[in-house]
Amino acid sequence: MYGIDIKTLDKFITTPRAEKKPWGYSCVIADTVEFGFERVEIASGKSAPFSTNAKREATIFVEEGAFTVGKIAVERHHSIRIAPKKQATICAKENTVAYVFRGAVTGKKSGYGESFKTTDFRDKYWGTIETIVSTPEYAAKRMLVKKGCAASLEYHCRKLESYFIHSGKLLLRLRAGRGEDRFFEMDSGTVALIPPGLMHQRGGIEDAVIIEISTKDEDSDSFLVEDGAKHKMPRLLP
Repeated sequence: MYGIDIKTLDKFITTPRAEKKPWGYSCVIADTVEFGFERVEIASGKSAPFSTNAKREATIFVEEGAFTVGKIAVERHHSIRIAPKKQATICAKENTVAYVFRGAVTGKKSGYGESFKTTDFRDKYWGTIETIVSTPEYAAKRMLVKKGCAASLEYHCRKLESYFIHSGKLLLRLRAGRGEDRFFEMDSGTVALIPPGLMHQRGGIEDAVIIEISTKDEDSDSFLVEDGAKHKMPRLLP
């Protein structure tokens, strides 16, 4: 990407620190003008308070465990959407890891809806991808990148995205300056922020589960630079 010095790419890779709570742990992964992204761990039998402000709704996705909000049960790989200006209590039925995606209001204006499962599950040559939530303002996905496999080198003109390594180990390739590449090994707990225009490619050093949030997701805003199905990702061992 022109306009970004390749020497400054480190600023897009961070390792946020979790904060201990009476009920478990909370970690702010990303907080931008466009969206908010958090990870929460709630111990079995504990309850965590949750709230949204007037400008943002929230979608809570369960990666591990299960919880209830009022009378609504939210199981593994299911989500619940919380309206703006809402307070709720999340009660963990077992040790639970959940991800919170906050974005501009697009759904119900009050309360919260029913639990819903991920959609649009796709098998890819590099792993799998499924949609957690997709709205006109923000979107979230769960991806599995298999060991030794890599997606394509691509970029977006409008989309801002952030992804968190839930488990495993990922090789991230970023291209900036005059077609120069840098490679980052990302362990679990690491997050990448990818601005519009920055070329990026993901490869699995180990099987890696990635949780992603972005602005509006549009297929027409993905531009292929190198086809990962035809060109091996540099520095990625089989």
